Amino acid sequence: MKRKEREHLKEDPFQNFIQLVIEKFNDFKREISIVLGVLVIIGVAIIAILLIRSGSVSKDNQNFASALDIWNSSTLTSDQKIENLSSLKADKGISSAITFYLASLHFEKEDYLKAKEVLSTYKGSSKLLDDQKKLLDAELLISLKEGKKGMDILHQLLSDNKSEITKDFLLLKIAKIYLRDGLDKSAKDNLNRLVNEFPQSIYQQEARTLLSGLSR
Repeated sequence: MKRKEREHLKEDPFQNFIQLVIEKFNDFKREISIVLGVLVIIGVAIIAILLIRSGSVSKDNQNFASALDIWNSSTLTSDQKIENLSSLKADKGISSAITFYLASLHFEKEDYLKAKEVLSTYKGSSKLLDDQKKLLDAELLISLKEGKKGMDILHQLLSDNKSEITKDFLLLKIAKIYLRDGLDKSAKDNLNRLVNEFPQSIYQQEARTLLSGLSR
């Protein structure tokens, strides 16, 4: 057998395989095209969603930055702050702070019902802001003569080891509420806990002063 013929026979299996693949591809060409088309559509959709989310996050951050400037302004009155904050859109995310700031301003003006109404639209954000919202919820309930519900929230925050509200702050706040309500023993228990468990607390002196008054 000639050399060229032997080489041709060696190549035949590979050529046959390639031919078979091409034939199979042609058989399923339509199905493959559909699958590739679907994958392209999915890819485009994913990119669009990512771009939309990126734009939403950017807008959310811008609204929060504007709200923070308004909140920290030393030249605006409370009413002006409320007016300016009301023009910003609060969404679920860091811009939820807008709702919190608005409710806090109404609370400072002692318009408790309005503060409660605004706070009810809060959509949720970081753990820190969520806990601050719970704290304001508690203060509102107490101011609206729903003290038990308010104290329940404060105690929940106190027992939450992941709470972003410091325990020494909560202990002092709870103690002051008990003092105001004439519950001296409960107030003393919380103050003693603050003094004993948080020796480096910035509230140490105030707690000791309150305890001294209770000991008389």
